[in-house]
Amino acid sequence: MSIAAGMVGLSACVNTRVFSETELGRVALACGVAMGEVIQEPDHPQYLFLYAVQPSRAQLGCVRRWSRRRNMHLAFIEAIDWAEDPNATQN
Repeated sequence: MSIAAGMVGLSACVNTRVFSETELGRVALACGVAMGEVIQEPDHPQYLFLYAVQPSRAQLGCVRRWSRRRNMHLAFIEAIDWAEDPNATQN
């Protein structure tokens, strides 16, 4: 097995660590998005969430590159449409 093939095999086994809110805040600021828009769930550290409304391609690409360098998958959430409960009473 070549050294390059061995390195690729080992990189697939790398565990992603949980980053602090401060570290994720630095990523957000470096990529031009607001603090709190870059999120990581401790239960699933391999996923990085970007929760932003209409980020630019540059902002999205910046967060994507940061996540890939750390063997993480980026989940981009642009908006949540809260459906109203048809059975809810109106005041």
